[in-house]
Amino acid sequence: MGGRVSITFHPAKERPGIAAFLAFALGILAQALWQWLPAAPALVLWFALVLSLRDFFLPSTYRLNEEGLTVGRVLGSRYYPWSRFRAFVSDRNGLFLSPYRSRRATENQRGVFLAMRPLQREKAVEFCREMGLEKRPK
Repeated sequence: MGGRVSITFHPAKERPGIAAFLAFALGILAQALWQWLPAAPALVLWFALVLSLRDFFLPSTYRLNEEGLTVGRVLGSRYYPWSRFRAFVSDRNGLFLSPYRSRRATENQRGVFLAMRPLQREKAVEFCREMGLEKRPK
């Protein structure tokens, strides 16, 4: 056991066509809001929408080591010790780390989803197995 895995995932870089479309749509929406609403509510609504898309436009970095998982984003990072997790579920969009061995209703609120490409996911799955987490079916 040992080692360290560092994964960077940037959805906008992976899908430049969708990123360009979203940026264009945000510009059109800004213009429409500016026309229909007073300046302050228009800016608040537009800024809320931009913040909701931040995980798409900004890269995420996942650092896995013996102590735990660190999810780093431009606006901050968060650390999770391995003792928090019991199992993981791998799907085509990434890896979900669950605090439960079996499926439960509150698992989506307490677990952590790591979006990543298939090759990145394979490295993360291997590391999670080394850390003693169980692989659970989808």
